[in-house]
Amino acid sequence: MNIRRTLIAPLLALAVLLTGCGAGSPLLEGGDTAPSSGSGAASDAADTAQTVYLGDFTAQTLDGEAIDQTVFQGHALTVVNVWATFCGPCKDEMPILAKLDGEMGDEVQFLGVVTDVTDQDLNPDQAQVDLAAQLAEAAGVAYRNLQLNESLAMLGFAGLQAVPATLFVDANGCLVGQGFYGALDEENWRAVIEERLEQARQQAERADGPGDASGGEQAV
Repeated sequence: MNIRRTLIAPLLALAVLLTGCGAGSPLLEGGDTAPSSGSGAASDAADTAQTVYLGDFTAQTLDGEAIDQTVFQGHALTVVNVWATFCGPCKDEMPILAKLDGEMGDEVQFLGVVTDVTDQDLNPDQAQVDLAAQLAEAAGVAYRNLQLNESLAMLGFAGLQAVPATLFVDANGCLVGQGFYGALDEENWRAVIEERLEQARQQAERADGPGDASGGEQAV
């Protein structure tokens, strides 16, 4: 399998929901419509031989735990939900994500990235970090949430122009299918996760198969 290393921002053709907080993005031009069900929600990554590596990073959780790209290992699929403390739809769907996180076991992992817990120079804003932690706790969230920093910004997280935004990553740190902007209800979340989990399983099978050529070049 050919793994291409690149950044999120020029890569993701994210679909947009009207329930997101923020403006649209040029990334959306020509992209798929927002997922309303598991069937046909996004293009199937299993149909391509080229898999895109998210990128190496270091970050801290809201609790100060150090995290890097190895966080994806041991989980067939990681749901990376990008949110902000000002975003109503983000907060509305957090209890749903917390519920699914409690039900899906180790195969599916949830990971948050909070975009508004730093100042304009990407230095931590402790008041915002505390607020984000309070909101997560109130929603029953037990999964880890990362503070946006320079490392994550370099991957494109700071360039996303609406929240919530969600992308999906396999155990090797490679993107699975398309991400999307906007919040979903529980039924649609279940359908989308089921679809991406099957895609992640197929990617894993290809990665373990003959002729695997991991690595690739880092895009600039």
